[in-house]
Amino acid sequence: MRVAQVIINRPAKQLNKPLSYILPDKFGDVASGTRLLVPLGGSREEGILIGYEELTEAPDFALRAIIQVLDSEPWFTKEMMDTAKQISQYYLCSYGDALRLFTVHKTLKSYDAPKEEWLVVSSEFSVTQFSPKKKKQRELAAYLIEVGGAPKSLLRAKGFSHMVIKQVAAEPGISIESRFKDTKTTFTELLSKEEDIPLTDAQASVYKPIQQAIDEHRYEPFLLHGVTGSGKTQVYLRAAARCIGEGKTAIILVPEIVLTDQIVRRFVKTFGQEVVVFHSKLTISERNNNWERIRRKDSHIIIGARSAIFAPAEDIGLIVLDEEHDTSYKQEDMIRYHARNVALWRAKAHQCPVILGSATPSIVSFYKAQEKEYTLLELPYRIYEQPMPEVHIIDMKEEMIRGNYSVFSDAMMELIESTLEEQNQMIMLLNRRGYSTFVMCRDCGETIMCPHCSVSMVYHQEGEELRCHYCDHHEPIPTMCPKCASKKIKFFGSGTQKVEEELRRHFKEARIARLDQDVTRRKHLAEDILRDFGNHKYDILLGTQMVSKGHDFKDVTAVGILTADSVLNIPLYSASERAFDLLTQTSGRAGRGEKEGRVVIQTYNPLNYAIIKSKAHDYEGFYNEEIANRRELGYPPFKDMIYMVVRHEKEDMVSDIAQRIVTDLDSHFQSNDIEIIGPYESGIKKIRNMYRLSIMIRGMDLKELKEYIYNSWIFTQEGLLIDVDPI
Repeated sequence: MRVAQVIINRPAKQLNKPLSYILPDKFGDVASGTRLLVPLGGSREEGILIGYEELTEAPDFALRAIIQVLDSEPWFTKEMMDTAKQISQYYLCSYGDALRLFTVHKTLKSYDAPKEEWLVVSSEFSVTQFSPKKKKQRELAAYLIEVGGAPKSLLRAKGFSHMVIKQVAAEPGISIESRFKDTKTTFTELLSKEEDIPLTDAQASVYKPIQQAIDEHRYEPFLLHGVTGSGKTQVYLRAAARCIGEGKTAIILVPEIVLTDQIVRRFVKTFGQEVVVFHSKLTISERNNNWERIRRKDSHIIIGARSAIFAPAEDIGLIVLDEEHDTSYKQEDMIRYHARNVALWRAKAHQCPVILGSATPSIVSFYKAQEKEYTLLELPYRIYEQPMPEVHIIDMKEEMIRGNYSVFSDAMMELIESTLEEQNQMIMLLNRRGYSTFVMCRDCGETIMCPHCSVSMVYHQEGEELRCHYCDHHEPIPTMCPKCASKKIKFFGSGTQKVEEELRRHFKEARIARLDQDVTRRKHLAEDILRDFGNHKYDILLGTQMVSKGHDFKDVTAVGILTADSVLNIPLYSASERAFDLLTQTSGRAGRGEKEGRVVIQTYNPLNYAIIKSKAHDYEGFYNEEIANRRELGYPPFKDMIYMVVRHEKEDMVSDIAQRIVTDLDSHFQSNDIEIIGPYESGIKKIRNMYRLSIMIRGMDLKELKEYIYNSWIFTQEGLLIDVDPI
């Protein structure tokens, strides 16, 4: 007896295993990867057919039948299903959740592209079928004969009335056909062919092995280590051209949505309608449009943030991760996958190369290059041999000794003044949004906390309110202390809003733009700000780490980093790496044109090795110190890690569940190689009214432990977050 194996498309770990259903004969042969409507309990659910099983004997229970087949052709290819299974087992999430990453919608809807009615002409059709008095009908007939056929929507857009279209459609020689709607990119205004810029000798040398891998349809991971401004994008363009020349699809990933605009413009000017864009801010209609372009092979270049790695391409020939070190490639909620791993898995399945590009490669990637797991390619100089910017480290403790309590050091003020006088541009980084970082009573020391999270509220000038950056709770600024009723409420710390205010007060003529999450909530606003800054409509671009990544502005000669310690002091093993990346990447925005760049970094830790090495743009020096520390302390890449967070609305239940997990794992894995730490209090005790306790697991190889968790009660524990390879 042959039965269908179906995964229920619902985010419930209890439904992780396939269920068996009878496939009625009326549906014929249905391929794996097709979505179905199936009965489950008293409801109907969307399911995904993952295969069939032959039962040698009838089961003890009555099998239920599939109700409906939802797709005219399979949505999921075998590679997509295999990759989803790999994601599920590696990152300890349900198979259904992993499959949903490859879909447009998360709910029960048809993915078939919308169709429309076309008027199609045959050779017998003639304008003379209409009398000379029927001018509009003759005009429409002539147009249809010229183009061979057209959709009704286009004809209406051209001014033909519903009645005229109906009369022409009724004539002999005209047939009505149902066809897919034409899809399009949203960048057609850019279709001016970009000049074919020849590769430099250095670029040509790193491109050659990439080209060979593309031509030979061979899986090979390349780590392209190129300093900021070395021309990595030009290598990506050339590789993508080679890829589509082979009839394959190229996927180009960037870490942030705001970065897609610049790189999209480069690619669209070169490849036109071959380009589609994917990111989370697209509407469902836009995502449907782009998904269909790829499925129907109307386009062969996909650009987007991390979710673009799940595009439904069946013939991938190249995958690029630009700024591969960036932590934005790691999904931090729901399924905590890393786009780099998914890219490598998909590339291996499609037998194609992967380019991991960065001026500051992740420690793990560079280690793998040293161990020959990746092929290392290097671009050590800027493309036109411009010098790297001159960097000055300012010790803010000394500024305070001299009586300067301002957010700006004297050196920073001088840099701003000279940049404005020379009519150049400046980027300023403050990795902290809002106006003030916390609000406190000066009499009793009470800090105004979020009622739902164990964090202090942040003052935002816009809206004159306090806001929690974890649950987005907001409330009016208190007029008196909730603890002692004192009216001595004071704002402490500086966010981007306050620094913007200070800049406007000191430099009244300067044109200043702020780029942070508060500003960019409105769709396309970030792209507009960056485009205007690139056109020199602003003198200073102030923002959070959004301003540090991948931007190429020829008039930017100065960079100011206000608090280098904001990343350095976070309680993570990767804090030094994050700090070095942020400082080096942001510094690299300066001096990319004809003029030399200058950088001022303000810090309270001027002797930290991450800061010292970033000043010298010395990646290898930083890597050598960091890898030695990680080897000694047992952090990646030398040991694998799994981080768990147990959550519950009752504090005592959190402790009970966490202790049960630790006891269970301890009883099965008492090897000296596996270390189970905890449970211990997370950095933030409560978020969104849920109490939290943490468990950390480290070991040389956690594959067996992951397999145990995947098949145990731990996997289905409600409220448990599992983060494999935390960064």
